[in-house]
Amino acid sequence: MSTVGIAVLIFAHIADYVTFVVMIARRGLGTELNPIVVRIFEDWGLAALTVAKFATVLLVASVFLVVARSRPRLAVGVLTFGVFVGALGAYSNILTLNA
Repeated sequence: MSTVGIAVLIFAHIADYVTFVVMIARRGLGTELNPIVVRIFEDWGLAALTVAKFATVLLVASVFLVVARSRPRLAVGVLTFGVFVGALGAYSNILTLNA
């Protein structure tokens, strides 16, 4: 269960990242809805944004694994929220690309 869940988390955030890169290449950075992402990209570039994305996924997966030992339902909630955020980002990027 945890392996599949973490794989889905990684996939959702890779989809968000890839659709972000394609979106800004085609439409520009002004189309990004997340002001934190815009700020990181403007101040430090794509490399730092990549590291931040990787660190976020690693943090969510780590919290899930640690919390799952004592509070499995809460851990599933953390993982579900992480997947939701990644999928929502990818979805909004795709909508922007197709607008």
